[in-house]
Amino acid sequence: MGPKTSSGFYLSRTSAALLALLLAALLLALIVLASLYARTRGAELALPATEDPSCHNLTTPPVTFTSPPDATGRPGIWDNPRLPPDLVPLHYDLELWPRTEPDAGGNYPLSGQVNITISCVHGTDIVLLHSSNLNITLAQLAPLATGLNYKSQQTEGKQWHKLNNAARTYLHEEKVPSHLQDTHASSLYHGQSFNITHLWHTEVHQYLVLELERPLLAGNLYLLQLDYQGFLSVDYSGLFIAEYKDFDIDKVLVASELEPTSARTVYPCFDEPALKATFKTRIVHNSSYVALSNMPAIATSEREDKDGTKWTVTTFNTTLKMSTYITAFVVCDFDYVRTTERGNEIRVWARKEVIKNGFANFSLDIVGPIFSYMEDLFNVTYPLQKTDLVAMPDIGVAAMENWGLITFQETSLMYDPKQKFSNSKALTCLIVAHEIGHQWFGNLVTMKWWNDIWLNEGFASYFEYIGASFIDPKLKLNELFMMHNLVNIFERDSRASARAVSVKEEEINNVDLIEPLFDDFSYNKAAALIRMASTFLTEKLFLKGISSYLKKFSFSNADQDGLWNHLQMFIEEQDEVKLPKPLKNIMDSWTWKKGIPLVTLNTSTGMLSQGVLKMGSHDNLTSDSNHTWIIPISWMKNGVLQPSIWLDTKTKNVPEMKIIRDDEWILLNINVTGYYKTNYDVKNWNSIAKKLEEDIQPVPVINRVQIMDDAFTLANAGYMDYETTLNLTRYLETEMEILVWYRVLKHLNNYKKSLVTYHSFPLIKKYILKRINPIFQHYASILRQNFEETADDIFVHTGIDDIFKTACFLGLKDCLDLANELYRKWMSNTSTHE
Repeated sequence: MGPKTSSGFYLSRTSAALLALLLAALLLALIVLASLYARTRGAELALPATEDPSCHNLTTPPVTFTSPPDATGRPGIWDNPRLPPDLVPLHYDLELWPRTEPDAGGNYPLSGQVNITISCVHGTDIVLLHSSNLNITLAQLAPLATGLNYKSQQTEGKQWHKLNNAARTYLHEEKVPSHLQDTHASSLYHGQSFNITHLWHTEVHQYLVLELERPLLAGNLYLLQLDYQGFLSVDYSGLFIAEYKDFDIDKVLVASELEPTSARTVYPCFDEPALKATFKTRIVHNSSYVALSNMPAIATSEREDKDGTKWTVTTFNTTLKMSTYITAFVVCDFDYVRTTERGNEIRVWARKEVIKNGFANFSLDIVGPIFSYMEDLFNVTYPLQKTDLVAMPDIGVAAMENWGLITFQETSLMYDPKQKFSNSKALTCLIVAHEIGHQWFGNLVTMKWWNDIWLNEGFASYFEYIGASFIDPKLKLNELFMMHNLVNIFERDSRASARAVSVKEEEINNVDLIEPLFDDFSYNKAAALIRMASTFLTEKLFLKGISSYLKKFSFSNADQDGLWNHLQMFIEEQDEVKLPKPLKNIMDSWTWKKGIPLVTLNTSTGMLSQGVLKMGSHDNLTSDSNHTWIIPISWMKNGVLQPSIWLDTKTKNVPEMKIIRDDEWILLNINVTGYYKTNYDVKNWNSIAKKLEEDIQPVPVINRVQIMDDAFTLANAGYMDYETTLNLTRYLETEMEILVWYRVLKHLNNYKKSLVTYHSFPLIKKYILKRINPIFQHYASILRQNFEETADDIFVHTGIDDIFKTACFLGLKDCLDLANELYRKWMSNTSTHE
């Protein structure tokens, strides 16, 4: 569009001068107003202040601030992916107000306030903490008086800093700061509030940056108050809202999932695992809902918003010192069942329909005993007085170990007795035991940084099997570990995509690199390495050292070097267990390298050797092909256990492993407690095959699984021929352990390495049918007579499908007759398929 033409309007000289003066005055007024406006908002302050002014604890005037025009372009400490060591949080006074009705834009608002008591370790004029997708509506910072009797709830695991007397007392005595109990604490402020000159967010590392007019002083305590607004998420992370049905009525719940770095999306915080603090939480919620958090509720009150709506405010007791990622919040309309165990109140929450049907009863029955068992096992008392377990429909993760408020997918925690012919009960045992294990490994003692997440997940994954087998004798520990851990991680760790358990701290330099660490290597491989260490140290020595480790680092943080060095002290205090090198050296040879060792024994010479297992084209699986693992070798000769030895070089001659007579045989890695695959000369493989045909009893069940797994794996990778492998399967006619068959059939049905071709099928069919018929007949008889005896047997209900499918697929007449019989029964019972 072109310029408009002149209007022809005329002004006198006097009128023009007066108009110019008026315009100048108006312009000056606008400049002043704009300046004042800019000083009352930061770069992100687009939303109004918190609705209820009574939640502001600071009575000093709000600090004003402006945003730097070049905030995102200036270099500074905010460019570092880790928080600087200048400030340490001691306590959070937190209020959350989630709305369960959407606003005009379809979002669910969240408003909150957090008052953070901060210790200044090094003088600084920049306050840096985490905040993501939160709009700050008020920020105030004031010094705290220094002559007060500050106390905290823990006495162990504290790090000394150069603090004033008040701060030292805070860190080392027994109660929370008294001022944090008081919502009007202005008398505790000492000196003038700090002017926040700039306040802004960084996107890359999700920091909230407060630039101050003058520096904070080392050794002093400060109180930072932040009011903020945001929205609930709908993707099951952070503080989220979820819809569900209860008795066919639509409902919603609000819950949190903060690990690893979502606490910062719920409240501004120092969101690193080593920056532990205490928390006192208030949740504002609809009065028809119940609010839950880490600690017991200690008070409720009523609040009225600007529209006259009344809300319930639930206040919770102050937590123990803990990391931000295990703070937890739930607002729901659930019901619960309860019990007590050693004075600890235990409640299992779920949809009212689920509670009424009794599906929470099994979890309630096992939680207390597992807690007591692990307390006794670790010789460390569980420090909380209540534990809530909440079953939520359709959340993103199987479970989350929040201290005092453990959340689960509904299917992970609830058990329907009608589903007894499934894996459901066993999996509930495993998941519950895993999360209870985290109460010590992760909550009480936490890794310093996410590169050592395996210290949390590996230990919880290891002790989940011990806890589950304690609860249910059917869950045989070694067999369960083999089936649910080792067979899977051996397969994953032989891929080119495998990684080492340990990661260098500096490599985790971006928030997006943390989540991928929650994988099979942090869980399953770490658990397997811990199991191996427990075995070669002996369970007694291992648990003694672990108990001391938990006590030493309670309410604090550790890294893997701290773990190994601590256990080393107990190794050096005794004479029974002898190691070839310090424990750290041994375990570093495992945690810092990916891949699986292949241990090969030549029984003609007694020569042991080690190398990396290479599968197919993945010859470059490890970056260091010359790496040497320090391997504990347990072994038996002719069915008799022998003293363990260490393979700490590429090759080692072991005269005792040399075989002279044809009827002798050797088996390595008893109960597969070592994290490695085994190979032998053909003569020893054939001797093992012959022994299995004669008598399987001297070979443990888990080693029979190992023999099948190793033989097929090595044949597929070209280390041995299929004739030798199939020779090992000849004995299967007498094998009645369903776990062994489960693994054999997995290998035989491996479409990538199928032994079945058009020409070989008739021979393979005849060979397999002869061997599978006895175990089929065994379970067919049970199915016809009393299938109840297989109820909740994870091994049976994992493997029986493959046995029946294979038998019927290969045309076993008895199997086809059974299938027809069961189908007729099912069709005649109309109640089963309405």
